[in-house]
Amino acid sequence: MAVIRLGGFFGENRATTPMQLGEGVGTVSRNQKPGRGDLRPWKSPTTVATVPASRNTIYRMGRDVATPATYWLSWTGTVHAVRTFDGDDTTERTVYTGDGAPKVTDNITLDGTDPQDNPTAYRPLGIPAPAAALTVATDSGSWIGLSESFYYVYTYVNDWGWESAPSPVSAVNTRPADATATLSAFSAAPGGNYNITLKRIYRTQTGASGATEFFFLREIAIGTASTVDDNRTLGDVLPTTAWIPAPGVPQGGAANFTEGNLSFLTALWNGMMAGISGNGLRFCEPYSPYAWPIGYEILPPDSKPVGIGVIGQQILVLTTGRPLLVAGSSPDSMDEMPVEMPQACVAPKSIVSMGSGVAWASEDGLCWYGAGGPRLLTEGMMLREDWRALVPSSVTGRLFEGLYFGSYDDGGGRKGFLIDPSNPHGMYFLDTGYPVTHYDELQDQLYVLSGQNVQKWDAGSAMSYTFKSKTFRMPKEINFACAEVVASAYPVTLKVDAMSMAAEEVAAMVAKFPGICSAPVSTTLRTTLTVNGRGVFKLPAGFVALDWALQLEGSNAVQGAAIATSVQELAQT
Repeated sequence: MAVIRLGGFFGENRATTPMQLGEGVGTVSRNQKPGRGDLRPWKSPTTVATVPASRNTIYRMGRDVATPATYWLSWTGTVHAVRTFDGDDTTERTVYTGDGAPKVTDNITLDGTDPQDNPTAYRPLGIPAPAAALTVATDSGSWIGLSESFYYVYTYVNDWGWESAPSPVSAVNTRPADATATLSAFSAAPGGNYNITLKRIYRTQTGASGATEFFFLREIAIGTASTVDDNRTLGDVLPTTAWIPAPGVPQGGAANFTEGNLSFLTALWNGMMAGISGNGLRFCEPYSPYAWPIGYEILPPDSKPVGIGVIGQQILVLTTGRPLLVAGSSPDSMDEMPVEMPQACVAPKSIVSMGSGVAWASEDGLCWYGAGGPRLLTEGMMLREDWRALVPSSVTGRLFEGLYFGSYDDGGGRKGFLIDPSNPHGMYFLDTGYPVTHYDELQDQLYVLSGQNVQKWDAGSAMSYTFKSKTFRMPKEINFACAEVVASAYPVTLKVDAMSMAAEEVAAMVAKFPGICSAPVSTTLRTTLTVNGRGVFKLPAGFVALDWALQLEGSNAVQGAAIATSVQELAQT
């Protein structure tokens, strides 16, 4: 007398022998949505917008607009876009990297249009410094007093208040302390869409600390050819001495040096952003996303950075070697520590920040660093050869409802998988994968790109799931006579596999029950039944087997299934 009950539905495990799997863990899980404890499918995605062909990044600009049908930006390359940290900004100012030199746009720059493409209206992310020093001439007249020596610099300022690094320092001007001077020969504003409107002039002065620094003198319109230092009281110290534009944007002035374009732009805390340039990790000035001082650069030892993840107020730099953990409250106080996990990131688009940790694809599996330290999320669910069959370099990822929403291309087309980092019993695979996705945090919604269609995930009709159980070995060969499927609605397809049978016995049963029994392999007898309601139903008789497995298919939620040698057994357990 025996009963096999199937419930729990904890996803798929490819590492463990099917007979040794835990209760509720299966050998096949397709299109199964985890979370409720029963077996139910994801809903198919529904199209909300279209973009041009061959897009590799999508981003919704108008996230404050309720409908997702408009304001989609898209690019052929891998682009990272971040909204700036300004609570008073009503223009949704957004900076992005990966489309050539770093750029910034907003809904005014886009002129309220619905672009559905990469934005053609943007500005470079930064203001180049003036190329040449200004000229100083002491004004004529009779002056009384001790002579003093002064130096001058000036900066460019745009209509947003963004200020460049200073110009080269002027020649010294020595004059009586009460004399005035004429300032002229300013460099013309650089060509390009910088929207520079002002020049700010700074003059040296010895401050209270005893140090000589540049202090604000006056501000003039960009078209003004000359002005006067009239000995007015000076203002604040020049703040932008090291404020060069984002890597890839022309620097101007004396700070012109070669570096790689900024990539993998990532929002941090305290108004900071980070990105990768060449072999270094770079930071912007807090709340000034256009200023990227080279002095804030961090160079990972013996490896090249390929991507960035964020855990609270820590940065996990994923590299071609060991990850690097970076933490600090400001870009000039960052501490770094190598992570004791020799797992290089082989797919930058697989990196996903998940609140309590960061996940990424390595050659050995899907890695995790967060609460509890480093580990392989796929350990115990996939062996290295199982994971490598997915082609780790093809993996892309996104966060959705606390799950790692992954996609891969194993040579047979794009497929998907999901893992719960907090409770990784098994993996949940998808028949279709989506290498291009966008998660809208404000509306808590995932969007996927299918061809040219931007689609809202889990929003349409129910998909069709498949779940196959572990292998149940009986104490002796038996025949299960009846079955039951408990579901929220019907129909549901039940497949009962009797395994390790003699091939001739399997063939005889297939001939005896055509349309009901089949042989997926010569030694396995499969009984397929469509269950149309609650209640016990009979299974074919006339054979016995030692090893058994159950498989459920359908689109209606299932709470459990069971097979038994008698109706009484089903009723008693």
